[in-house]
Amino acid sequence: MTVTPSLTPYRPALWFAALILLVLGVEYTITTSARFPQQVLLPVAVTLDVLVGIPVLFYALILRRYHLPLSSLVGVVGICWALVYWLLPVAQQAPLQILHYLPALLESITLLLLVARARQLVRAYRAAYAQQPQFWPCAQLALQHTLGLAGVLLVSELLMLRYALLGWWARPELPAEEATAFSSHRESGFTAYAVMVGVALAIETAVVHLLVRQWSTAVAGWLLLLECYTLVVLLAHIHAVRLRPTLVSAATLQLHVGFVWQLEVPLSDLVAIEPLRDHPAPAADLLPLTKLLFTSPNLLLTFAQPVTVHGAYGIQRTARRVALYVDHPHRFIQAIELS
Repeated sequence: MTVTPSLTPYRPALWFAALILLVLGVEYTITTSARFPQQVLLPVAVTLDVLVGIPVLFYALILRRYHLPLSSLVGVVGICWALVYWLLPVAQQAPLQILHYLPALLESITLLLLVARARQLVRAYRAAYAQQPQFWPCAQLALQHTLGLAGVLLVSELLMLRYALLGWWARPELPAEEATAFSSHRESGFTAYAVMVGVALAIETAVVHLLVRQWSTAVAGWLLLLECYTLVVLLAHIHAVRLRPTLVSAATLQLHVGFVWQLEVPLSDLVAIEPLRDHPAPAADLLPLTKLLFTSPNLLLTFAQPVTVHGAYGIQRTARRVALYVDHPHRFIQAIELS
């Protein structure tokens, strides 16, 4: 008996693909019509349809349905931007000029939010400082508590810039109380792989910029900005992996993977720890934390109940088992047993 695979899990993706083809077909028909250059508002309408409509469809049908990270929406917006430049003739690309002021507009909105909620920020900072007298963790908590999602995104950007720009001179982040630190970059080859990726990305940036520039100077400029931003994120991640080791104290376990992932749980919640030689079999309750280290995990931690791993830009993952990498796994196991 042959079992026909169900299309139910793929229906949102199929609907999204069909709607995208419909939207692009309609927009292409409009922009190539003889009357299009005579209508002043049509370029604005096409721009809004593609730059707003398609990301909204992606969010509703793909991102929420398949639990993708919010950062994937940024890539979709970038693709839509390129599609608008492709759809609109050069003479009708005036509506796109306003997008050049988008970064300044976002920064202005953020500054206005900070000024409007200055008192709340100060109060939240003082409350956090009373519990933990350290400037940067308290500032993060105050921004997140006061600004909500905007604060979470702002803190992630500040963290990224902090490690990228100041990571050259910073020392590893160790708590005031006694704790054993375990690195994840000395024996894994992470630094060499990351540098290789950075060099390849830099070469790709130059080649893509030169090729796209022959087609559109504006698109080439924005792609160059995006590629440079990616290089800065990679540099921040390299520094953060070195500066944020995994920590084992008398009662707490703190896992860090660069500035991207972090988990802090009581040691009493850890019920099992076992060495690994390869990637474990995928499972619904398993979360691997080694992809950004360019290596295979060497430890599998099992907790009594599901734990929440916090990521950059407000991303969260819940799992009962966590696969990770540390440079000295046997010493890590001993430290856990002695704590």
